[in-house]
Amino acid sequence: MPECTDCGACCFNEHAEYIRVFLVDYERMNDAALALSTEKDGVRYMRFEDGHCAALGFDPATNRVGCTIYPMRPDACRWLERGSGECRSQLASKWPAREREMDAQQKGATLKA
Repeated sequence: MPECTDCGACCFNEHAEYIRVFLVDYERMNDAALALSTEKDGVRYMRFEDGHCAALGFDPATNRVGCTIYPMRPDACRWLERGSGECRSQLASKWPAREREMDAQQKGATLKA
């Protein structure tokens, strides 16, 4: 089971309304964190870009990922426990998407160098 900072598979989804931001989350999220969210029909969700949460950061040099708003992350993210059945299920189903995005990030870093 990879560490969360080596994985990030749970942050991938094809549905834009995947991670809901609840009212209690507003109390801990600052303006920068809230800027990574969007509202639809009066409900706030984390914004998704290229199939992953906009708060997910990539380090192609180390092949690590991390939540850029981790201390302020929504409750929906806090509920997923590392190593739980849900975690393992998401790892199995979403790892290919994570690998494709990491490859794209590495190619982009190579082009910028």
